[in-house]
Amino acid sequence: MELFLSLSYFWIILLLAIVVSLITTLIYKFATNQDEIKRIKADIKKLREKMKKHKDNQKKLMEINQEMMSKNFAVMKQSLRAMLYSFLPIILILSWMAGNLVYQPIMPGEEFTVEAFFSEDYEGDLDSVILSIMPEMTVHNRENINNGIAWTLSAGSEGSYNLQFEGETFRESKAVIVTSIKDYEQPVEEYDSDLERVVVGNEVVRPFGDTSLFGWRPGWLGAYILLTIPLSILLRKVLGVA
Repeated sequence: MELFLSLSYFWIILLLAIVVSLITTLIYKFATNQDEIKRIKADIKKLREKMKKHKDNQKKLMEINQEMMSKNFAVMKQSLRAMLYSFLPIILILSWMAGNLVYQPIMPGEEFTVEAFFSEDYEGDLDSVILSIMPEMTVHNRENINNGIAWTLSAGSEGSYNLQFEGETFRESKAVIVTSIKDYEQPVEEYDSDLERVVVGNEVVRPFGDTSLFGWRPGWLGAYILLTIPLSILLRKVLGVA
């Protein structure tokens, strides 16, 4: 696992996309009647050709269309069975990805922001809000922002740190992990107090780096989908799946 996690985000997502595509393709191949599906798809192709010949006959077109719908429904029933078998492994892998590949870790020595946002009804003095950190971190900057406070911090060594925010009417804490491996605490924490939420500035993972598609820079999920679609098509052809 350490070797796997030492790879770049792109290669991790690519390998997982290959695994998921292979699993789902094999499940579809063996959980469906391939001979029947191929026969039905051949029938549907013939019906499409038939529709072209009767394009001026509405009654005939309706009859052909109903027959095509019936055959498509038969294929769908088999596909649904395969999807049910695929559901668990896909959910397990996607859940792991969602918990580990959304944000980049905070590295030792790296400066990062922590923003605290307060209720509009909070009447306390923002300048009196205290941030305590255990173990100690370096505080580079503190400034008031719209309805909150932003700190710029850094830690010299790896470890788990506890940030405690204390004001006139609240006392809340937020865990932060500083590490050189792919690990992090969820950056956003919400509270039922005058301190509404804390946002830690972990960078979002962009597997394709600065490359964008019409201005869109995909995160882990977008990259996974973009990689899975061609992989699934390729594997179906290689494994002869209808």
